[in-house]
Amino acid sequence: MHTVKTHHTKDTVDGSIRETGFLTIAALEKEGRLLHAFTTRHGGLGARSNGGKHRDDWTAMAHSFGIRIERLATVDQVHGENIVKVDEMNVREVRTVRADALITRTPGIAVGVETADCVPVLLYDPVMHAVAAVHAGWKSTVKKIVQKTVNRMHEEFGTEASRLIAAIGPAIGPECYEVDEPVMGPVREAFSFWPEVSAPRGTDRWSLDLVKANKLELLQIGLDGKNIHSVGMCTACRKDDFYSFRAEGKTGRMLSVIMVKP
Repeated sequence: MHTVKTHHTKDTVDGSIRETGFLTIAALEKEGRLLHAFTTRHGGLGARSNGGKHRDDWTAMAHSFGIRIERLATVDQVHGENIVKVDEMNVREVRTVRADALITRTPGIAVGVETADCVPVLLYDPVMHAVAAVHAGWKSTVKKIVQKTVNRMHEEFGTEASRLIAAIGPAIGPECYEVDEPVMGPVREAFSFWPEVSAPRGTDRWSLDLVKANKLELLQIGLDGKNIHSVGMCTACRKDDFYSFRAEGKTGRMLSVIMVKP
């Protein structure tokens, strides 16, 4: 069953995702108090096409959510494990904080992460109405940032993992993500399930499935498998629709964003 919905900025002839500004997951769309989106490179909602970062990168996305840009929180992503709680006190300043995940339960504050191959994960607690946005490249995945975000939501908001809904956005797939021993070594050390997320590709080379690794991390921390949803689209395979650092080098970014309605 398809769980992904495409949102068109104007009519298309063939129904493809060309001219599509963003994607959503059906399971989250059903939650009436929630807004979320995974942007594409279409419809004017992508950003940083010249590789630089600007304060107004996500103005169009904020407008589509019906909020001011000051209410859309992103961070200075560093491929680490730092998690930032966002509220009224720090929403204007958090953009300069070095971190790779954001959590909030303040209505009207949108939290988002920027990607161009790395795995974006959105989390929603439908009981406490708390949300999170996680940026999981291979380094953050090995540091188990998605599990640490679930734990932080439990500490801050009383979230129980078993009721969380997770949505994984467009990311590089194993067919396009080949790594060497400096990556696979830490993967093997971090995960007993490493044979499930990798496959040999010649001497000292492997394909790596970061999306599956994050799914398995979520299962380990207590999420119900039926509550873990994925867009299932490879950014490098579909660089006409998504930005891909691996396929393009200097390029733009997509935003994966979530917000409890005010």
